[in-house]
Amino acid sequence: MLEKEKTPRLTVYLPDPSKSELAQMAKNTGLSQTQLVVMATHSLLANYRAKGDAIFSGLLSIGSIENK
Repeated sequence: MLEKEKTPRLTVYLPDPSKSELAQMAKNTGLSQTQLVVMATHSLLANYRAKGDAIFSGLLSIGSIENK
């Protein structure tokens, strides 16, 4: 019988405020933090395939708006 391959893992470090927000989102939605991160990653990859580097200009502008 063939041994099932393990899905590769990726360790992600988040600042405490982001980790707390993710934990609250998981609690509110009933999804796990891992499920939310995987969904966000799939969304990012799909947007990148569709729109290329242009997606980053919008994401980067969010930080500059918050810092004002």
